[in-house]
Amino acid sequence: MAGTTAPGGGPSEDGRAYRAFISYSHRDKEHAAWLHRTVEGYRIPKKLVGKVTSVGPVPNRPSPIFRDRDELPASADLGGELTAALQRSMFLIVICSRASAKSHWVMQEILRFKQMHGEARILALIVDGTPYGSNTPGQEDEECFPLSLRYKLGPDGELSDVPAEPIAADLRPEADGKRLAQMKLIAGLTGLRLDELVQREAQRRNQRLMMVASGAMAGMVITGGLAVYANFQRIEADRQRMIAEKESAAARAASDYLVSTFELSNPATENPETITARTILGRSVERASTELRDQPEIQVRLVATLGRAYNNLGLLDEAKGAVESSLSAIQRSGADGAEALLVLAATYVRQGALDKADATVNRALAQLGTDPKSHPEIRAQAALTQGRIAIARSDPKAGVAAFDRALAFYRAEPDSPPKAMALALNNRGILLSDAGRFDEANASLTESLAIYRRTLGETHLSTGRAWFALAQNSFNAGKLPDAEREIARALDIQRVVLDNDNPILADTLSMQGQILQGRGKLADAEISLREAVAIYRKAFKDRPHYLIGIADVYLALIEADAGRTDAALATLDDAKRNYDGSYGGLHPNHGDLLVNRAKILAKAGRMAQAKSDCAAGIEILKKTLGADASFTKHMAGECAALGQAKQAKL
Repeated sequence: MAGTTAPGGGPSEDGRAYRAFISYSHRDKEHAAWLHRTVEGYRIPKKLVGKVTSVGPVPNRPSPIFRDRDELPASADLGGELTAALQRSMFLIVICSRASAKSHWVMQEILRFKQMHGEARILALIVDGTPYGSNTPGQEDEECFPLSLRYKLGPDGELSDVPAEPIAADLRPEADGKRLAQMKLIAGLTGLRLDELVQREAQRRNQRLMMVASGAMAGMVITGGLAVYANFQRIEADRQRMIAEKESAAARAASDYLVSTFELSNPATENPETITARTILGRSVERASTELRDQPEIQVRLVATLGRAYNNLGLLDEAKGAVESSLSAIQRSGADGAEALLVLAATYVRQGALDKADATVNRALAQLGTDPKSHPEIRAQAALTQGRIAIARSDPKAGVAAFDRALAFYRAEPDSPPKAMALALNNRGILLSDAGRFDEANASLTESLAIYRRTLGETHLSTGRAWFALAQNSFNAGKLPDAEREIARALDIQRVVLDNDNPILADTLSMQGQILQGRGKLADAEISLREAVAIYRKAFKDRPHYLIGIADVYLALIEADAGRTDAALATLDDAKRNYDGSYGGLHPNHGDLLVNRAKILAKAGRMAQAKSDCAAGIEILKKTLGADASFTKHMAGECAALGQAKQAKL
């Protein structure tokens, strides 16, 4: 998207989509992964953000960074996607090694970038070998600079014999090492002077060490910004309503808990650079269930916060364990325990345990009491969770009703959190889309996206998920070009803010694969879907999950289009195992699977079996969605088309 953006990553000042493109040999993929992670994750010191340099305003992060996953054969030409990514990148970072110096693919990427953008914005990262080693007899095999990096372009756009002088950082321990190499690359990507950046970084690191040593609150920022401190502010508000004796005891318990949790987070015992959010979460869970057992109100609120933090990190088993370990305290805390139960229900939804999720929401509502006007905000959260369960069960009617209940509360309260309203609008739009009410869905989803962009910014995870929902609606409505553009926006954001194994990223990759399959871009679709399935299997620890089944169905269609019928049918069998294990009974996706199986069988000429599967699939859809549902009618049309194709052949 052309135009200038506010500092903070995203498109460059000249409208390019990527801050840099990483070119590397497949043998250096570990270095490439480190480089991608460390550059995108680096936060520019605040005092430097917004400074105008030769490459534009300095962003909060030098991101996004494009990294292709696999090196193509040496005979291959650059594909359209990589060429487009090179065109849309401000810089090229070349990982220089003995392997990359011999890589035809790396050489072509450098050459193409030079032809597109000139030679001024190419950065080199040396990981092994010797620069210009090929100029020294006997050291030719030690060369680490690819040929197209060593020489300038001539007037004809081809390599000349004039030596180039690439800007290089040296990752090797005997040279720059990781830290200085990172600083050199950040300086190059932002236009900042290296000494200026290093000085500000040193000041920032010193401040971190002082804050970690001085107390636990600053430790929150360093260890991942857990929301525990905000939760203690809520505890403080409740504390004001306690009698004096209980007030003092609760305050001491909360303070002692927080401070002692971070006692190990100081330079005398641990390296603060290695302490992670996961480390602190684990410590907190272990201690909350034992040391706060006599103060259940404090314990359950801490556990709810810890559960949400785990969910945000994609650590679903850890979230489940954190809350379940405190169920006795949750039961004893009455209405205060309802919020923790809703966190547990949300975890169950993401794990595909829908019956458990439903029962847990009902348990939370029971702990709130019988007065429907009590605890309205928590009741709104319960409605949101019920709506998400309905989405997973493909029950649009129940889901829309649940989200409307939540929205009724949020619209009536002027101080309602915008994120909560945006979430309700987003999920409501998803269900309206499932019901075939695409225009209504688009209105709800567009309002949700506008709230997220206004309140959270362009590169927030929630903004990315809002783009995802719009893409899903466009896909359902058959507007595939719009869907492809919207899912790309979602993926660009999530590649920056999520780890590569986060199941939220898998959701987006799965949807991208479905969209690309519909667009006929089968090779790209298969890559996205297989990456999604791999992430899901790791996240769910190879347990059955309906999300794996959904990706499987589209993979099977691609395999069938490639003539791999047996493989396609085996993939559908895997999809059914995941549906059976996740849903525990008939679901509309079972019907969808059978209709798609029929299409694959028909393509292979097995029409009798295809007809039988189609009929069985439609019967499932009628039982689960109803005969008048738009999706049922659509799939019935697919089956009728198979029959017509058979008659035409006869």
